[in-house]
Amino acid sequence: MELLLEKQLKEAQADRKSVMHEFLRLKAELVRTQQRNDDLRCENRALREALHAAEHEVTNLFSYAAQADNAEG
Repeated sequence: MELLLEKQLKEAQADRKSVMHEFLRLKAELVRTQQRNDDLRCENRALREALHAAEHEVTNLFSYAAQADNAEG
């Protein structure tokens, strides 16, 4: 009976070790995924700001071109 309990205990310990290893792997993967998500948010924010700046510049250029056309005409 003791041998059976000892065997079951060893199996349970091995299962626990395996589960803990998988948990730590998944936790590390989650951290990497969250960091990548944060990086992408920052990149997205920077791209959005650059797009707005470019739109503003294009609007100014069209305004300038329209004023130049009116001044010539």
